[in-house]
Formats: sequence, structure tokens, C-alpha cells
Amino acid sequence: MKSIRVFLVIVIISVVCLSNFSAALYGYDRSSQSADELADRQISEKAKSLAALVNEGVHIPKALFGQDTIFQVWQGSQLTYQSKGSPNTFFTPHTPHSSGFHFVSYDGQRWRALVSNLVLLSDIGARDDSFVIVAERFDTYSALTEEILLRAILPIIWILPVLAILVWLIVGVGLHPLERLASILDSRKSDDFDQLAISDQPQELKTIASSMNHLFVRLASVFDREKRFSADAAHELRTPLSALKVNMHNMQRSLGGDENLQDLENSVDRMGQTIEQLLALHRVSLGSNESNRDICDLGEIIQTVVAENYSQIASKNQDVELDAEPATLLADKFALSLMTRNLIDNANKYSPTKGKIYISVKMQKDQIVVRVEDSGPGIPESEYERVIDRFYRVGGDRNKSDVVGSGLGLSIVSQIVAMHNAKMTLLKSDRLKGLAVEVVFS
Repeated sequence: MKSIRVFLVIVIISVVCLSNFSAALYGYDRSSQSADELADRQISEKAKSLAALVNEGVHIPKALFGQDTIFQVWQGSQLTYQSKGSPNTFFTPHTPHSSGFHFVSYDGQRWRALVSNLVLLSDIGARDDSFVIVAERFDTYSALTEEILLRAILPIIWILPVLAILVWLIVGVGLHPLERLASILDSRKSDDFDQLAISDQPQELKTIASSMNHLFVRLASVFDREKRFSADAAHELRTPLSALKVNMHNMQRSLGGDENLQDLENSVDRMGQTIEQLLALHRVSLGSNESNRDICDLGEIIQTVVAENYSQIASKNQDVELDAEPATLLADKFALSLMTRNLIDNANKYSPTKGKIYISVKMQKDQIVVRVEDSGPGIPESEYERVIDRFYRVGGDRNKSDVVGSGLGLSIVSQIVAMHNAKMTLLKSDRLKGLAVEVVFS
């Protein structure tokens, strides 16, 4: 069932059609019975009138009842009176038990005939072997019945399209609370676990709203535990890690440039970077709502980030070029700074000594396009979707570039991009032949 509304309309119209059809059949049956009873009464009255005239000795004209009525008066085997168009033989099968109503086919038409003894109709001067036969065309009554039935059914058939439209609109009004609930849920932020107002919901939706509230409670608990875990783990590790770095530095000074100590120091640096990235990711998660947003100039933010990281870029004698147009948007300034910092940091890490980094901010129609390109080895196209996963690095932990990293940089960028309803694309740089990351803000 793809649509409740379509299902209800089809079912309701089907029930209405079935009910009307059943009512029409019942009406046709009752109309047929009524027509038969009316025809029989009229024939009986005509037979009584004819018998009275016969018993009184009145001359009976052939056109007594009109052309749609046939009559015969038999006295024994002698036909004493007959209507125009009637046969000279007994109109109905003549048997000792032929009295009563009969259906007769005559002259290509169907007739309803009554055979009655004159004694039964009137005992004044009647003979026991005298019979009166009166017949009327039955197709006249059938046509009348069908005409009445059609007049009753046709308006119902004509009104079905109007009824379908009315049912469609009424069902739509009835489903409006469900659409409103869906709209409320659709407009919620990813971290909004406030309870739904059950009292505002119709009786049929209160169960759904209550179930959703229970789900929100469980999701909020899981979400809070996840945020607390990231924050607590990062904070608890930062202090001993700082002490470890100090001890590593002292050991390097006392023991000299030992290769094992250098590997250990690189591992400690990587752990420190991972912790800092976890803290940054945690802070972005906490601040992912519109209340933290303000009008930001993206070009100024990138210029500030480049200045803050210039010493790191200069340590590898890299050439960085910034081509930024004025571009303002409503955004979280800290999140944009973190996004830019991660992109520039990745470009700096994976570009070789004396390599190049190109950063541009361009206005294209109503969109702001940010591109960060480097002259590094780039990323295989097959890995573009994987590198935004948390803790994933091309080549795994044994990355051939020997660059210290945590695998969180592009994941954080991806989350910030999604938070601002932007779009991130990874591709090969035509300018520098390395990796190009393009972020489009609409």
C-alpha cells in the first residue's frame, strides 16, 4: 500500500458502488414484483368488468379495452365475444386446470393473461363452462419498470466522479494531522529530542506520538552517552599525554637521536592529534544548531587560518596561494575555521617539500565555491567515498607517506559541510595534479 489516501478513496468508492449496485438489484426485484402485482390487479379488474357486462347481456365492442388488451368470452366451446386482434382459438392452453394467470407469447410479444370462470367472477346467470380471458402486453410494464430503475440509478452513476472528488478532499482533511506530525518531525534538528505534545494529537495518533516520545528518550540517552564518552576520553587522555610528551623530550635530550625513541615520539604525536581532532569533533557536534550562526566572511576566515598555520607551511618551504573573493554567508564561524584548518592541514601534510597549495573562494551565481588544491600524490578515485569515514586512512595505519594523521580530518570536514547543507566533492587537481577538495555553499 503506497498511499493511505488512495487506498481509502478506492475502498470507500468501491463500497458505495457495491451498495448502490445491491440497492439497484433489490429495487429492480421489488419494482418487478410491484409491476406484476399492478398488472395482475388491472387484468383482474378488467376481467370482472367484462364478466359483469356479459352477465347483464350488454353487447361488448371489440375495442372495449384498447389495442394493448385482448379479451375472449367462451361459453363452452363457443367463442361469443372477442377483441380485435385476438385469435379465434383459446388464447391460453385450454385444460381443465387452466384457470389463473399465465404468460403467453402471441404475435411476437409477451402477454400476461388471466383465465377465469364466470361463476368465480359473478354468479348471476353464469354457466359453469363459461370462461373469460383477459390479456395485456407485459412488455409495457417491463419497459416502465426499467425506465423507473434507470432514472433511479443513472443519477447515482453520474454523481460518482463528484463523490470521488469529495471523498478525496475529505480523506485529505482527515489525514492532515498525520501530515502535520510528519512535518514537525521533518523540521526537527538532528539533536532535538524534545517530547511531542500528545494532547494536541487526534486519538488515533496519540499512540504514535507516545511511541515517538519513548524513542526520543532512548535516542537522547544514547546521544548524550556518545558525546560524554568522546569528551571524557579526550580530556582524560590529554593530561597524561602532555606528561608523556615532556618525558619523551627529556629522554631524547639525554639519550640522543635514538630511532626507536623517534618512532615512539611520532606515535605520541599521532595520538595527540587524534585527541585534538576528537575534541574538535565533539565541539562541532555540540554547536550544530542555528543559534550559533552569524554572518561570516569566508575569505577572511581562510586568510586567518592560513596566517595561523603559515609557520607549518613555511617549515616545508611550500608555496601557498590564496585567491579569495568577498563571500559572506550565515554559518558557524568556529565550524568554518575548523573545516578550513583541516583542509589546509591535509594539503600541507601530503604536499612534498617545496610543494604548492592553492586556495580559492569564488562566487558562482548564488553559490560560494571553496577549493583547496595541493601538489601531493592525491587519492585514488576508488577511495573518495572511504576517506570521509572516521579513522580511515588510505593505505591504513601503514600509510606510505609517513605522515602523522588520525583519519578524522575529512570526516570532520564532511560533518561541517552537512551541517551547513553544503556539498563536498573530491577530485583530481588540474592545476597542481594532486588532490582538490571543493565545497559548495548554496
